[in-house]
Amino acid sequence: MYWILTTLLWAQEPEQKTTIYVAPPTISEPKLANYQPYLNSVIVSATHTNSHWVKRQRKSQSVLVYDTHTIEYALDTTCDYSRPLDCADDNVHWVLITDIVVTPQFATIIVKLYDENIQLIASSSKSSYGIQECKSEVRTTTIEKGATKSSPKTKITETSPEKCVTLQPSVLDKDIKQAVTILFASIHPL
Repeated sequence: MYWILTTLLWAQEPEQKTTIYVAPPTISEPKLANYQPYLNSVIVSATHTNSHWVKRQRKSQSVLVYDTHTIEYALDTTCDYSRPLDCADDNVHWVLITDIVVTPQFATIIVKLYDENIQLIASSSKSSYGIQECKSEVRTTTIEKGATKSSPKTKITETSPEKCVTLQPSVLDKDIKQAVTILFASIHPL
């Protein structure tokens, strides 16, 4: 019996691991570029949280997620990770690339996932839009001077010009998390 169990253990397939490298996001807004380490941490966290989709749909038994700080220690490589797709081919891993585009009218997060063969296997985007909020100021004044039973009170309505405030579009952590969740949920099974 012992020999049968040992033979069965050795006959199992080796554990299939999927490695995902999360590249630092490219950001179009210079003010937002100062927050790149924070945004990268949010993307890495969301990737790790949603890695169960890879296990379900790609039949991988485990998923390892790396970023710029950990990839050098995990893989014995001399690859230049400023070109992450080249490294995906060399080191046989997936790459998650994020682009964040911010204009005065909209902010969009675009997330793309490439496999080890540099094939796009999933992508998603999440946008938020700038809003212009206008309030017209209307004041009504009632004058009682000279009011008698026969003459009514005088009402004066003043309308001031509209005061408009433009609310800029923003990149929120919940938008990044949602874009990454949609990305992993859209991976098609083999």
